[in-house]
Amino acid sequence: RSRGLGDVYKRQGITFLLSNINFVLVIFMKIQWLGHATFRIETNGKIIYIDPYVLPKNSPLADMILITHDHFDHLDTGKIGEIRKPGTIFLGNEKTVKSFREIMVIGYWETRDFNGIKVTAVPGYNTGKRFHPKGDVSGFILESEGKRIYHAGDTDLIPEMNSLEEIDVALLPIGGTYTMDMEEAVRAALIIRPKIIIPMHYNSLQGLEADPAEFRKMLSENSSIEMETAHPNGIEI
Repeated sequence: RSRGLGDVYKRQGITFLLSNINFVLVIFMKIQWLGHATFRIETNGKIIYIDPYVLPKNSPLADMILITHDHFDHLDTGKIGEIRKPGTIFLGNEKTVKSFREIMVIGYWETRDFNGIKVTAVPGYNTGKRFHPKGDVSGFILESEGKRIYHAGDTDLIPEMNSLEEIDVALLPIGGTYTMDMEEAVRAALIIRPKIIIPMHYNSLQGLEADPAEFRKMLSENSSIEMETAHPNGIEI
């Protein structure tokens, strides 16, 4: 249909703002939490999955898949098979290669640039727990279209989080037992200072019980950081 001046036209994550003065093109990055630690991110015309363990039927095929570590609920070769295609890029650490040999190894604080989509691997590990020792888990910073997304992986609150800068969205575990609990995740948020937090890794397996409403309350009492959870079509930033 025809649109008047000042109308907004939105399609496929791109918003056109029409006015009698100028024409502004705003490109959004879409982030969808699919469950557990699984995310689908659409950016720069590409589809990226992180830890594909929870997948809806007929999920779109992946241009890139990031694997934080080799545990069954993060590296699921069957689920990878559902979304891979010729040319899919796989990134992970050295230990994940033992379970899936097509993974391209990316070391801590190393950045790889894929036509404007930058991926940096960062440490993740447990402190005082035996589940995720140092070197076994990678978090990822995904940078594209001027946005920076941090997926923490299975980690506790760790000193390396002090080195994270200009994070727009932080994807943080809150379920405890194997990772941070809600209290630690709030403390991590205050260190990282993202604009938005999406909690993950809770209420999906035994021992991961957490209340996202309570986490939202704890977060709001200590900061102005927004919290988002599940949306049918994800969130756009």
